[in-house]
Amino acid sequence: MEQTVAVVGAAGHVGLGLSVCAADAGHHVFGIDIDESAVATVSAGKVPFVEDGAEEALHRVLSNGCLTMTTDNSVVARSDVVIVIMGTPIDENLNPVILPLLRLLATLKPHFRKGQLIILRSTVSPGTAETVRTTIENLTGLEVGRDLYLVFAPERVVQGKSLQEIPRLPQLVGAYEDASFLRAEEFFGTFIRNKCLQLTPVEAELGKLMCNMARYVTFAIANEFSLIAKEYDANVHRIFDACSFEYPRFNLPAPGPNVAGPCLFKDGFFLIERVPFPELVLTAFKINESMPMHIFKMIKSKPEIHKVVILGLTFKAGNDDTRYSLSFKLKKLLEAGGYEVSGFDPLLPDWNDRQALRGSECAVLMTPHAQFADLGSVMDWIAEERCWYIDLWGFWPEMRSRSQGGCFYAHDVEAVMGAREARGKAAA
Repeated sequence: MEQTVAVVGAAGHVGLGLSVCAADAGHHVFGIDIDESAVATVSAGKVPFVEDGAEEALHRVLSNGCLTMTTDNSVVARSDVVIVIMGTPIDENLNPVILPLLRLLATLKPHFRKGQLIILRSTVSPGTAETVRTTIENLTGLEVGRDLYLVFAPERVVQGKSLQEIPRLPQLVGAYEDASFLRAEEFFGTFIRNKCLQLTPVEAELGKLMCNMARYVTFAIANEFSLIAKEYDANVHRIFDACSFEYPRFNLPAPGPNVAGPCLFKDGFFLIERVPFPELVLTAFKINESMPMHIFKMIKSKPEIHKVVILGLTFKAGNDDTRYSLSFKLKKLLEAGGYEVSGFDPLLPDWNDRQALRGSECAVLMTPHAQFADLGSVMDWIAEERCWYIDLWGFWPEMRSRSQGGCFYAHDVEAVMGAREARGKAAA
C-alpha cells in the first residue's frame, strides 16, 4: 500500500539509501535534512558520498516524483510514516549524548498526529527508545500503541551497499506491542524481501550493538594474534591461511590497523554501562585503537626513515567516510615524532595527489582500497627503491606470505617478481 513517508536525516549515509528504497517501492518520500547544501546536492541527482548504484536509483525516484528533498519539518504532518535518523554519539567521558535527539522530537511535536508510525532508525544506546516513547507521549498527549505507533528498527547494512542490502537483509523490529510491530512489518514488507523479526525495543537496541561489537571484538583478536606472531618472527597470514584451509572452526578476519568508523568505536561503551565485567569490550577497544602506535614504533625502529606516506585515509575500503579513521591518529603520531608525513586516498579529492607518494621511504597501507591492489603501480607511484612497506592486512598477495611482520622492502618485491618471471620462462 502506497504511503507518505518522512525521513528525518535523509541526506546522510543511513537516511539516503532508505529514502531511495522506500521511494523506489512507490511511496511518496519527503527526505528532510537540516544540511541545505546536502539537500540541494541530492535534489540535483548527485549522491554526496560513495554508495553503490545510488545515482541511477536516485535519478529514477526524483524524476518520477516519489522523492522530494526538503529542509521543512512541517511535511511530517502530512506523513503516514515518520522515520527519525539521529543517533546517540558519545561525549568526552564516553557517555551517550541524547539531548540533540530530544530537541529534535520537540521540534517535530507540532507535526505528530494520530495514526502515524514513528520509526527510530539510528544506532542508539539501550533505553533510548523508552526515552523517545515517554518524550513523545508527554509532548503530544498521544499514547503509543493506541493513538500512534512506535518501533526501533536499526539499519544493518554495510556502508556503501545500502541499496543492495536493505531489501535483502532481515529487519529487526523492536516494538512495545503487536499493533506497532504489524504496522512496521507492513511498511517494511513493501521493499524488504526478507522477514521482520519482532523484539522488544531494548532487545533490538542491544541486538544492533551486539552485532557491531561481535565484529569489533573479532577484529581485536585477529590484531592481537598478529602482534603475538610478530614477537616470534612468524607470518600471521601464513598461520591464518593454513589454519582456515578446509577447517570450519577457524574463521577470523584479516588483522587490520584501521578498524574504526562511526559505529564500532562507540557501540561497545553503550553495552558496558551496567555490566560488572566490561574487560572484553574495553580490551578490544585498546587493542584496535593501539594499532597506530604499534605502527609508529615499527617505523621508529628504522632510523633511516624520515618521509612516510599513509595509503588510505577513510575508515574502510571502498568508502569515502573519514569519521574515526585511525589513519589520522597515525598521522598525528608521526608528525609529533618529527616525520615528514603525507597521505593519499583515491576516494578523497583533498588527498588524491599522487605526487604526495613520490620518494617516500615508508608506505603504510591503512585502508586497502581496490585502487591499491596493483602493488607494482603503487611502487611506481612511490619510485623509491629503499621504501619500506607496511601491510598488516596481508592485502598484497605478492608479499602476503613472505613479509616479516607485515613489512617488506621494494627490493623484496622485485626479487619475488624476478623469481616468478624466471620460473615462467623456464616452464615455457
